[in-house]
Amino acid sequence: MPIPNGPDGSRAGWLTSRRFACLLLALIGASFPQIISGVQTFVYRDYGIFSYPLAFYFRDSFWRGEWPLWNPLNCCGTPFLAQWNTQVLYPPALFYLLLPLSWSLGVFCLLHVFWGGWGMFLLARKWTGSPLAAAFAGVVFAFNGLELSSLIWPATVAGLAWMPWVASLTERAWREGGRAVPLAALAGALQMLSGGVEAVLMTWALLGCLWLVELFRGPTPRWRMLWAGVVVLLVAGLSAAQLLPFFELLDYSRRQQNIFAAIWPMPVSGWANFLAPLFHCSSYQGVFVQPNQTWINSYYVGAATVALGFGALWQRGRHRYVWPLALLAGLCLVLALGEASPIYVWLARHFDFVSLMRYPIKFVILPVFVLPLLAAFALAKVSFEPGKPTANGKLWGATALAVVAGIAVLTLWPGCPEETAGDRRIILLNGLMRVVCLVALLAVWAGAKKFYRTGLWGWQLLFLLLVWLDLFRQMPWPATVNRPVYAPDLPRRWTAPQLGGGRAQLPGSVGDSLAHKALSDVPADYLGRRFALMANCNLLDGIPKCDGFYPLYLSSYAALFYNFYHGGQPGEPVLDFLGVTQQLAWQDGRMDWQPRGTALPLLTAGQRPHFDDGLAALQRLTNADFNPRQEVVLPASARPFITASNALVVRLGPVSYARQHMEAQLDTPAPTLVVAAQIYYPEWQPYVDGRPVSLWPANYAFQAFEVPAGAHRISLVYEDREFRLGGMISLGTLAVCLVFYGVGYRASRRRNGAGEAKACPGTPGDDEVTR
Repeated sequence: MPIPNGPDGSRAGWLTSRRFACLLLALIGASFPQIISGVQTFVYRDYGIFSYPLAFYFRDSFWRGEWPLWNPLNCCGTPFLAQWNTQVLYPPALFYLLLPLSWSLGVFCLLHVFWGGWGMFLLARKWTGSPLAAAFAGVVFAFNGLELSSLIWPATVAGLAWMPWVASLTERAWREGGRAVPLAALAGALQMLSGGVEAVLMTWALLGCLWLVELFRGPTPRWRMLWAGVVVLLVAGLSAAQLLPFFELLDYSRRQQNIFAAIWPMPVSGWANFLAPLFHCSSYQGVFVQPNQTWINSYYVGAATVALGFGALWQRGRHRYVWPLALLAGLCLVLALGEASPIYVWLARHFDFVSLMRYPIKFVILPVFVLPLLAAFALAKVSFEPGKPTANGKLWGATALAVVAGIAVLTLWPGCPEETAGDRRIILLNGLMRVVCLVALLAVWAGAKKFYRTGLWGWQLLFLLLVWLDLFRQMPWPATVNRPVYAPDLPRRWTAPQLGGGRAQLPGSVGDSLAHKALSDVPADYLGRRFALMANCNLLDGIPKCDGFYPLYLSSYAALFYNFYHGGQPGEPVLDFLGVTQQLAWQDGRMDWQPRGTALPLLTAGQRPHFDDGLAALQRLTNADFNPRQEVVLPASARPFITASNALVVRLGPVSYARQHMEAQLDTPAPTLVVAAQIYYPEWQPYVDGRPVSLWPANYAFQAFEVPAGAHRISLVYEDREFRLGGMISLGTLAVCLVFYGVGYRASRRRNGAGEAKACPGTPGDDEVTR
């Protein structure tokens, strides 16, 4: 049976959307059989100590029937939903909420790899008209180094997966209007709720560039371009339940203190890693990283992709998007260099959104998205017909030779100082494989042109398989582990504190030592980190502690605890106030937990108030003679409203602790202060006998409220007003989208019906079709 021609005349009609989806699923299955089968799961770096514990806490809250708005187990309490990358409002997260987490979270990440690759196929086919070029772009986007490195962050891989869908649907919305508008808004909202903040920013930067190109050079009427603004408004409305809590947290976080400190930039040599992924890298736990940049292990998109991307710039009849996309990608590559680039320094000092992206390497997201599209534009112009010469054939040949030579030179170039003899051997073999893959791709291309009449689909399939092989084997990837390493309630030799019964504390010196040590036995290494409650591992066992690992920290917490964790050890009075009942320490050359018997309860009362602000309050709290049993430091602005003046002996009944609620009985002979060793955040509301009272910052970073004389029922409740307001806005916007889609659908049916009636005026039932 003859294979139908594709739109580009390349006889790639066999590459339908459904067949490409099946091919992509097969490639993902071949790449990660141990994850899909459930035999093993990911554990490397942030997946084990950050992503999995957050998903575990979210899942645990889900099955408790509560919204995880607040996390009392880390950082002496911290907002949870507002962190955004916790994915609390991301609908596809139901997949890992309902299924066994140690299997489903890894598969969740892989499903997003598929979704992103399929979306890139559809976008590239729409722009180039070539199924083969679109399939090439889809495979590259699914298996590039950034995508594979991002598997340790469910939010990031989900945000990347939605990039091509948002781009495609938003472009369709500003061209067509109608029901395309709510579809684009839904895709944009899903990406927004995925938690991949940087991917969202890069997506809309890309769309802004394309919108301007379409406005001035495209065929779309300018009035239709206003639909893009409607899409933006609908996306904001649909995402309001997430955005409003996030903006409040951002306002109270340390990133709003105008601190310009970019870390983890792409090294100056980093551009060479687009040809040689291990150039100037060294290994850590068998995985290679760049010097002074460990956010991702790779952003390699394939040497063939880079060569084709450059070729797209010089082709005749190129698409109007080619040069704008290339210029935008080039700008992002410059910004990725961080402070090594004057452009980044100037932008970061004048535009807050740039300095908020504290890892400049994240600007590489957009080039990794653009390069497969540029390569697809070039590939769509290349003909398979043997009698038809390829345009600029000599230029293509010279480009291929230059790329091969570049890989060889970079591979043989002296490595970084941290490189070992073992690293050098791996780097040489890796460079050789890159050359072999590129030469094999050229050979397959030549074979396809020679055997154009028969068996072309087999050559094209082999071409795509070689692209996948080059990408998936671009470097040694992290080891996976058996799922039981995530089993909750890890056996311990000591009695771990539980919620309301104290906290564990990991001193900064011990934490720094753990961060820079790694065992060759990966499961043992991770279990050691779980034992030490490193980062967010405490969430797996429900153990409260003083620190945690999050993108945003409340500014008062950061000012207090960063002094402790990076400059020294908290004094005994502070540890008592925080309720620290266990401390990790080195003993006889190994780590062990040491008990403390002087810790205070997390809710106390009867202290004498002192009034100080800012640095003075922080200094009083950290003085060696500070006595948290007898005194509490309040801001000077509270003085006119506080009637309590002396330390009192009060009777505080047993406290009922929940994740977002505290309650107790209090009997006091005079007005007194109740102090909670929990980080201050305005969404907490205290009640006395059911009546709301004012909450004050206490001891610089914590909470206090006043209770009048007598016996009272007191409570502290987390009431996220921003979440409630955002939820109402989101539901209202969703209703608008549904109505919008319904109206557009009916209008489309009427237009189609009218068209059919006009084409066949004498057909029986014509009136029915028109109606």
